[in-house]
Amino acid sequence: MFTLAAITLAGCGSGSEPKEAATAAAPAASQAAPKDIGTITASGFGQADEYVWATAVVHNNSDNIGQTVTVSFNILGDAGEILGSESQVESFSQPSADHIIGTQISLEPGQKAAKVEATLDVEASGTFSDQPFPAIPVSDLKITGTGDHRDVSFVITNPLTIPIKDPRIALACKDKSGKLIGGDIAFPELVPAGGKIKVDTSPIVSGDPADCSVYVGPPVDWEGAPEAVASASPSATTAAEPAGSAESAFRTWVTQFGERDWKSQYETLVGPQQELLTQREFIACRTAEAPPKITWSKALGATDVGDSAIPGTKTKLPATKVDAQLNVDGLKVPIDAHMFIEDGVWKWSLEKEALAKCTS
Repeated sequence: MFTLAAITLAGCGSGSEPKEAATAAAPAASQAAPKDIGTITASGFGQADEYVWATAVVHNNSDNIGQTVTVSFNILGDAGEILGSESQVESFSQPSADHIIGTQISLEPGQKAAKVEATLDVEASGTFSDQPFPAIPVSDLKITGTGDHRDVSFVITNPLTIPIKDPRIALACKDKSGKLIGGDIAFPELVPAGGKIKVDTSPIVSGDPADCSVYVGPPVDWEGAPEAVASASPSATTAAEPAGSAESAFRTWVTQFGERDWKSQYETLVGPQQELLTQREFIACRTAEAPPKITWSKALGATDVGDSAIPGTKTKLPATKVDAQLNVDGLKVPIDAHMFIEDGVWKWSLEKEALAKCTS
């Protein structure tokens, strides 16, 4: 397992020039799950450079929820050869409803996807929550931009009397003919109780999206909405908890790194390291070498490691070790990163070697 230092200290190039997006062919959808449990009703893909977003619409044919749902995607070339494969595991969280399940797959540079093959497996006795997640209203959807990455924004409304932390939002975009041509996922940190938030996404598409469907799924720790939560007074301990999860905070860090948003990264650098490194010094250090091209792939797990030392200082803060898979210069790389809780906010830290390099 690589650590965050493998990225923060890397001096790799920024990757090749953008390539023309592949044209999505008619998807080949298949399924191994019994039709009385679930059905793939549509599948498709979008491609940008060597990155492919594969997506499927899976219908829950039962009134039950909590089943483990796995969609396996094969990306095929013109000759039918398999260029790449990936699986995504989710769950049915709403009865008799469509669920959008998708994931990103990295191909070799220069490879062009021609078709996606999607296979479904549903385990009736799943390990997910059997508490239904409400349908989340979506409004004000807007699609802008050109090329193989579009900007799609929309507003979601929380109908519950409790906040929703880290919901999984999946998009499936269609062209004028109704064919799926790509998608994306998003993990907003918090949707306030009874409130609304705007969500901004950048789906990978092949072609011009005429519309995008949005499915809001439950957080991984969803256990239902307690009836009395709305009238309960929050405790001091709850108030001190950071919004969102360590995984979502690290995902934000990855997005900022990919967008070279060094100013925002510095704002969430742990305070004891900010005392040793000014924002100007940090940005100068980040821009001194060409950083690698990274994008989020998926979370692998998170472990509470208790009070942990902040590298290069004598300070300790509560920390969670996040294990994730990233796409680094086109390669799938396992990474672990410590996310610290400081003043009720998730913070990150530079490794000792990186801190020394930036302050020298």
